[in-house]
Amino acid sequence: MKVVRAVCGGIVGLAVLAIGAWAGGGLSAAEAGPGAPPRAHVAQEYPRQDQSGLVRIGDRLVVSGQPMQLSVFYTADAPATVAAFYASSFREKGFVPVERNEGQLGHVSVFDPEDGFQRFISAVPGPRGQTLVMVGMVDPRHAPQLVSAARKAPFPVPESHRGYLGYSATDSSVRADSGQFVTPLSTAQVRDYYRRELAARGFAERESDSAAGLLEFKKPSGETLTVAIQALDERQGSAVFLSETRGEAR
Repeated sequence: MKVVRAVCGGIVGLAVLAIGAWAGGGLSAAEAGPGAPPRAHVAQEYPRQDQSGLVRIGDRLVVSGQPMQLSVFYTADAPATVAAFYASSFREKGFVPVERNEGQLGHVSVFDPEDGFQRFISAVPGPRGQTLVMVGMVDPRHAPQLVSAARKAPFPVPESHRGYLGYSATDSSVRADSGQFVTPLSTAQVRDYYRRELAARGFAERESDSAAGLLEFKKPSGETLTVAIQALDERQGSAVFLSETRGEAR
């Protein structure tokens, strides 16, 4: 079970990073270009997508050193329902899916020995009560390049933290760096810390886009940084997720 969690967690982490960069305007929806691997196709199209349909985030993403293709869609179905649908679809095609359904996360992943790619579907709660579904493909033959030392992060990290893990993604001229960690600081203390530290680095808070659990900052140069904060279950401390993007989408 620990191996399954590690595999699922790594893929979900890479996908969420790319999603965060796209939502912040860093990564653009992309068409396949020369030399790009074939688009990742799920065993069967999900029948209950919302009216916006499947949105292609990138065909030639590089996330923590691993080539990735990623698309997303929304649905009113619960994450577990989405995961069960894709697990059944993969089995019908002769694959052996790795599944994880815990709380609000639904994840299914399979390895295709014919092309060497790993295909995945991850479903998490989205806005307005919908479920955000990430559909993608990653090349596991490239070892992921993760950063575990917070001192190497491009953004400030409080001294009182543990379990730091960093990622990076590139898409054309855009680079996104993200990190996650836990801290004994309260959510209010985390908010105060980043408002103070980022102001000193030339960032201005976009108050119209900020909320109690999500802060957004931007520099005049266009560099953006988001800070998502979640109180831990035991009501002691916080989990923090950061994403910083640089460059302009082409």
